[in-house]
Amino acid sequence: MVLKKRKIWILMFLFLLFFNTACSVEKNTEEKNEVSIGVLVPLNGAQTQAGKEVTQLLELIEDVVNRPSDLSLPFHEGIGLPNLNGVKIRFVIGDSSTPDIAMVEAERLITEENVIGLTGLLSSSSTKTIMVPAERYEVVLLGEGTSETLTDAGYEYFGRTYPGDDTFIEDTFSYLREISNASDKPINTVALVSEDSEFGANIALIERKWLNEYDFELVEDISYSALASNVTSEVLRIRQAKPDAVIMSSYIADALLFMSTFREQDYFPSVLFGQRGGFASSDFVKNLGEDANYVFSTARWNTDMDNQAAQDLAEAFQEYSDGTELIGDVMAVGWNAYLLAIAANQAGSTESDAIRAEMRKGLDVAKEEDPSGLLGYQYDETGQNQLASAIIVQVQDMEMVTVYPEALSMQKEIYPSPNWRERKR
Repeated sequence: MVLKKRKIWILMFLFLLFFNTACSVEKNTEEKNEVSIGVLVPLNGAQTQAGKEVTQLLELIEDVVNRPSDLSLPFHEGIGLPNLNGVKIRFVIGDSSTPDIAMVEAERLITEENVIGLTGLLSSSSTKTIMVPAERYEVVLLGEGTSETLTDAGYEYFGRTYPGDDTFIEDTFSYLREISNASDKPINTVALVSEDSEFGANIALIERKWLNEYDFELVEDISYSALASNVTSEVLRIRQAKPDAVIMSSYIADALLFMSTFREQDYFPSVLFGQRGGFASSDFVKNLGEDANYVFSTARWNTDMDNQAAQDLAEAFQEYSDGTELIGDVMAVGWNAYLLAIAANQAGSTESDAIRAEMRKGLDVAKEEDPSGLLGYQYDETGQNQLASAIIVQVQDMEMVTVYPEALSMQKEIYPSPNWRERKR
């Protein structure tokens, strides 16, 4: 009887051992059949909503790549990355709430999560900090910080898909000159209003250069802290200078503060133009409603571009996120994550040097599956995509509409902007 019980226990032990080993093998197989891409988004602070939207977009992209989908994006017809034996993709989230947190999180994603590349919703200053561990561990970082100092830094593993500040700002002044020449109300004078961190300071520096190139007169040049709780004196200075156009570089909190102060002082210029940042945030229109109307901004992408893949993606995201509209900054992060997967598939490898080599050579994306609106993807030795292009949007009827370039626009700009008293209420 004792021997029989012992035999039963031995059989149970062997069964459990076999079961656990089988599960372990299955788990390891699943892990090997998956590549991870690190995405840094703000999990705390003013941009938390945008971070949430990026996460939702990444979930949608995972669904498209990892199983057959009706949405016409790369790899939608099959399962996983075809040149990597059908390996599935997994996006791993890290926190980018501050530059210091972002650097620690980037290192964690590289060393613990074994990501094959990094991207994220990152300011220029956060991008600068993340470039250091990405370069040290030789992991490709696709960042959209727009400062020209990023591509001047000489890092081998950094890339930028969309334009830098120089392109955005040149397009701003080219566009202003264009609408000025076509109007009975010319634009001759400009006021610059810039928050004083690297984001705003670098933009203001480049704006001064292009002002002269396009023969605009600078009548006011204001630098302020993005942490300011009162901008009454700054708005008074703008009013007294009487510029034809006000061009601003602000984050979301300070952009909203300026807009409320403009309203309080009953002031609105013929052109109020934002350089992305807070003016391109989904929170801008959500918080201001009709008061956001007529504001221009440079942008990377917009839902209404004359591009079927873009419109299909925007519609799918709205359904996926219970009604949230896809904005350019969120799209740029999601598309960069997608491009890292495309580069690995095109290389047939998850090795950083192979991925980087394919980016230099040029990434192939079928036009009908490309929602970006860009001309293509070829990254030079500085990391800049040489085929990058910008758009300009304007808020009309509480919607951001594309007004430039003409090839992508489906709407005409409203210029000059009506002041507060002329608007319908």
